[in-house]
Amino acid sequence: MKMKKSILFGLGAVALAATFGFTYFKSVSIKGSDTLLVLNQRWAEAYGKKGAGSVDVTGGGSSIGINAFINGVTDICASSRPMRASEVQKARSRGSVVNEIPVALDGLAIAVNSKNSVDSLDMDQLRRIYVGQITNWNQVGGPNENITVFSRDANSGTYGFFQTNVLKNQNWGKGVRFLPSTSEEAREVSRTEGGIAYGGVAYFKGKSGIKLIPIAAKKGGTPIAPDETNVRGKKYPIWRYLYYYTNGAPRGDVKKFIDFALSTEGQKIVEQVGYFSLKG
Repeated sequence: MKMKKSILFGLGAVALAATFGFTYFKSVSIKGSDTLLVLNQRWAEAYGKKGAGSVDVTGGGSSIGINAFINGVTDICASSRPMRASEVQKARSRGSVVNEIPVALDGLAIAVNSKNSVDSLDMDQLRRIYVGQITNWNQVGGPNENITVFSRDANSGTYGFFQTNVLKNQNWGKGVRFLPSTSEEAREVSRTEGGIAYGGVAYFKGKSGIKLIPIAAKKGGTPIAPDETNVRGKKYPIWRYLYYYTNGAPRGDVKKFIDFALSTEGQKIVEQVGYFSLKG
């Protein structure tokens, strides 16, 4: 009997909304990228304040969001890497049409402890640090101190992007410490003098005990900082888009929310969080 009353109440609410001119909204769900988590939360908060509807945001990593998308249990997948061909095929086999929407730009920042005297690295040195071939900072012009290497875990799209674009799909070094969030990477680097980590620039920028080091595309090249000009101009060698994925072109409340995220107001929030807007 209670169930019937609940159903009738829900139907009655919809009927009243229609009768008196109110707009009825369903909650839009977003799952996935921890890199996008803070930005998603800020977008959801601003969108809710406009009275446009509610948005339910969950992190956990890009792979979590992609699996949720494949299984049809989220409206929007947030990902810090492009979906793989195998993932697209799996989604298609289950009747989904994979629609990719870039929502922001990011420089994948390389962070070290602020006491570290190393001022820059090149892409090959960075790769060799993460595959375990360079293990002491004195091998790259720094102090005689062992390198403590931090990384995101395998659920992270940032992990996948870094392995593909920096490690060139080589295996990770045996000493790499895998962590479940970029926030934890930042915390560990700030208190570990020999530490190094990578992640979305917004998680490291302006944090105590951390400095971001410029990266050169090749040995002898000019080191480039992950700032707005260099990321937007694609000069920084580890830039990327951050993505939303929907099943086909977004519709209804999902479309309204994504339109807000891509609007001038939504893209200003991108800059406030610390990433770079698409409206350069």
